[in-house]
Amino acid sequence: MPIKHLTVEEHQQVVDNLVKLTRSVDGVGIHPAGPEYTSLMVCFMLHNLTSADTLIRLRDSFSNEWFPATVGYVIVRPMFETDVTAHYITRDPVKRARQYIDFEKVLNKQEIDAYFKNRNSKDIQWRQAMEFMWENVWAAKEASINEQYENVRSRFETVKNGGKVISYHNWAGKSIRQIAKEVDHEEAYNIFYAELSSYTHVDVRLANRFLRLRPNELSWSQRPNAFDVGNVFRHAASFLTCFLELFAEQFHVWSKEDVQNCWNVKGVNKSLKMDAAKGRRAP
Repeated sequence: MPIKHLTVEEHQQVVDNLVKLTRSVDGVGIHPAGPEYTSLMVCFMLHNLTSADTLIRLRDSFSNEWFPATVGYVIVRPMFETDVTAHYITRDPVKRARQYIDFEKVLNKQEIDAYFKNRNSKDIQWRQAMEFMWENVWAAKEASINEQYENVRSRFETVKNGGKVISYHNWAGKSIRQIAKEVDHEEAYNIFYAELSSYTHVDVRLANRFLRLRPNELSWSQRPNAFDVGNVFRHAASFLTCFLELFAEQFHVWSKEDVQNCWNVKGVNKSLKMDAAKGRRAP
């Protein structure tokens, strides 16, 4: 069968269908791994649903002609991170769900330490702002935050050769790349995530989306090209599909076939769905 590429509108219809499928469920039962794992997975689902719904609303507000593609790319990137994180936690749901949740105590410690440090800023306005926040927000919490941090800190540290203690940079102690590789998302990381990171980190690719070069003329425009609009929705559809298939395995609120059927848009062969986990077209 000849390859048929999805149009911008067809990718958008797939996202519409996936959002409708997600909204068709009123609730989920507690997973055998416990309420913590259940809660995280539902939170991840709601984030991805909100992200996809936001893209649709942006399309409806701006139309495809003026769709804010660079904003769309920024919205889509965490959908990949959410999918990868969910797959990683699912490999050991009880332990990793607890670890993910308890890392908040490390984040709170890092935040309060930053406020404390910047109370001595050389900038008078920063000193005043930090002092105000310390007195009205953080001072009363200091003892509790420090105690909670000490209770979990050993789980978020590793000892290197020579006995040097290194603190984790995130809850898993691994980069998103390492996690993606472990859960069979390496191709998607190398291709999709690298591209999407340009818009989060504001490199030249973001600037180029507004630049128009013509012979003897330099101009700028907010109008996106059709490729970027379609690409945003292609990524959203792929990442959301991958996550919803995992959610189907774990909670049985819909089937994988239900998710696959969301790709049956008019004039489109569903075999062209991009498998987000493998980074290739799925059969």
